Amino acid sequence: MREDYYELLDIPVTATAAEVKRAYYAQARRWHPDRNPGDAAAEERFKLVAEAYRVLGDADERYQYDGWLERHRRLSRAPELEAMPQRPIRVSARHARERRAEREDRRERRRSGVRGPVRVRPFLLNTRKPPSLAAMVAVYALAACLILPALIKGYQATYPRAEEPEKPKAALSEAEVRARLENYNNDLLQRARAGDAAAQVRYGLLLYRGVGVAMNREEARKWWEKAAAQGNATALYSLEHFAAEPETAHEEPEADK
Repeated sequence: MREDYYELLDIPVTATAAEVKRAYYAQARRWHPDRNPGDAAAEERFKLVAEAYRVLGDADERYQYDGWLERHRRLSRAPELEAMPQRPIRVSARHARERRAEREDRRERRRSGVRGPVRVRPFLLNTRKPPSLAAMVAVYALAACLILPALIKGYQATYPRAEEPEKPKAALSEAEVRARLENYNNDLLQRARAGDAAAQVRYGLLLYRGVGVAMNREEARKWWEKAAAQGNATALYSLEHFAAEPETAHEEPEADK
């Protein structure tokens, strides 16, 4: 039975030629007869190491040895296959060199991070008999129907259409303005009666200035006092600073004629 040369040199099966050479030198120095005088086992180990380097150092012999080693490992897992007849596998030296060059090239590209050329098979032409013209036109038309909507959608997302400017809203009439102001004051009064401190402060300010409602500063102070009782700081400020102002009605601006 042949020895496992990879185990003798203590290297993996995927070791490169440089790694095989370094491993051989290390094992040869270790088992050299000069370092082990009178040791027959060391001398035999030295010969096996030299034989392993002779086989693994040559690309053709290493290729054949790898095939034998793989078969031996399979048979060790299934001894019943040992009795089956073997069919010799002949590999030319040129084929072995080409396979070795391909492996080295792939390994070098993997190290440098450069990808090799991509093999592109011609669409619908990877057959012995080329397809008919009608079949090719139908397939390409189907591909266009699938691709064009995606291209149009991407174009619209990249270059959106300009949005039309919004039309200016029509100005409200004086009656509409007064109606909205009255609705706002009524709503504010309802919330003030419900106990909303912020609404009480705002409604008191309207009464104090006479804006939209009749001026009544006494009533305004009552609303501020209710809000101040709830701890509203604005109501306290209003009671303190607006008490000394003279009572003058708020003059609304005249509408443009």
